[in-house]
Amino acid sequence: MEDAPVRFAPERNRCYYSSSMTLASMFRPGRLSLAALAAVILAAALARTACATPSTTFWAPSTPFVQPLGVLHVTYDTYFGSKAAYPIDLGLTMGVLPGKRLQSEIGFDLLYPSIAGSSAIDLPLVLNAKVGAPEDTYFKGQPGWSAGIFGAGLKKGFNDQNVLGAMIGKTLPRFGAASIGGYYALNKDLFRSASGKAERSGLMAGWLSPPIDVPRIDKIVLAWDLQTGKNALGATGGGAYLYFTPAIDLLIGPVFFFEDELQPGASKSLWTAQLDVDLDLLAGSKK
Repeated sequence: MEDAPVRFAPERNRCYYSSSMTLASMFRPGRLSLAALAAVILAAALARTACATPSTTFWAPSTPFVQPLGVLHVTYDTYFGSKAAYPIDLGLTMGVLPGKRLQSEIGFDLLYPSIAGSSAIDLPLVLNAKVGAPEDTYFKGQPGWSAGIFGAGLKKGFNDQNVLGAMIGKTLPRFGAASIGGYYALNKDLFRSASGKAERSGLMAGWLSPPIDVPRIDKIVLAWDLQTGKNALGATGGGAYLYFTPAIDLLIGPVFFFEDELQPGASKSLWTAQLDVDLDLLAGSKK
């Protein structure tokens, strides 16, 4: 490997690998409902919403990765199946703090079409933000970490999930980048099971493989993650990042849900295709 760190296109997933195979960071958004009848109504609403996406691994923001200063991450995500689909997610996330000891990213997602009851939302905007630091920032062997909020929608009772999350992660030789953490939803009304039981918190975990060299493209990285909970966000899935260049990739694979009654068309699974592009807006000034 080269002496300089090799950076996987961040946001909705990713991490930094260095020449010593240490994780300098890793990284998709969030979502956040009353008796059984209310739960059925909730399921119909949630089936038409999706979550805001900070840096992620596959399905969930199960990574401590934080976008570096001036790096703009653009994502176009789709989740689809034979009988239903999530809204298309167009998202932007960017690093906003200089230095390495404390980094921060902020972002937003637009989810079209988003339907609340029988009416379309003109501006289905959902926000996210977090702070963190890469591995080995404070002492040798220190894991990467991050904490923040995702799923902060502007439509009350519809997409204001307001989920707090925190992650730590480490890169291990020949194994790849592993991360673990948890989440807690501030809006309990949007985090219930199909039976109406509150399901506001859970575990998040993720894994990214070492890069796999292939001809014609830059590399392939395998990915898996998990978000527990019998709510609209509870799921696991995995797939492959196809890096056409170090800054442009396509993620493909299936997502399997833990509470299919809350998913579009009561789907047990959906396929995802996510196009990611990283733009270093400060590249000229760093030379």
